[in-house]
Amino acid sequence: MADNPVLIKRYPNRRYYASTTSRYISLSEIEDMVQSGKSVEIRDSQTGDDITRAVLAQIIMDRHPEKMSVFPTDMLHFLLRSNEVTTGMVREFFRHSSTYLNYLQRQNQAAESFLQPVNWVKLWLDGLSPPPEDQPQTESSPDAATLQERLEQLEQRIRQLESPED
Repeated sequence: MADNPVLIKRYPNRRYYASTTSRYISLSEIEDMVQSGKSVEIRDSQTGDDITRAVLAQIIMDRHPEKMSVFPTDMLHFLLRSNEVTTGMVREFFRHSSTYLNYLQRQNQAAESFLQPVNWVKLWLDGLSPPPEDQPQTESSPDAATLQERLEQLEQRIRQLESPED
């Protein structure tokens, strides 16, 4: 994301003016800016209020309605019914999630590939598969030994619980 957002003013006639290019722009041009990695800040020309969130939501609802499925209907009901404290918790959750996804994008050269859910599943499955033949097993490490001992204790406890009491 860009450090300095592109400042855009919305006028009463619903026209958007980008101060960086000194010209009026359309919603699709704002969308293109965001998709190219730029941040935008959209302000109402009369009140000075930040309306960025509302304009970006409008773009998503009008031009990408399939992306609204990110918010399950139950969550939308929940948000409409929630109080300030609950709304704050949800806001913080999304803020932290967004921060983490932005970090992953910056750190991972193959971010496009990594951010695809199918690749998450692949990474998870790779973690479950045994290491290749040429890599040594880590069973001799203290962690593996401790886990093996704990597993044996649990199995013994299960056998005790399963055996009929005399």
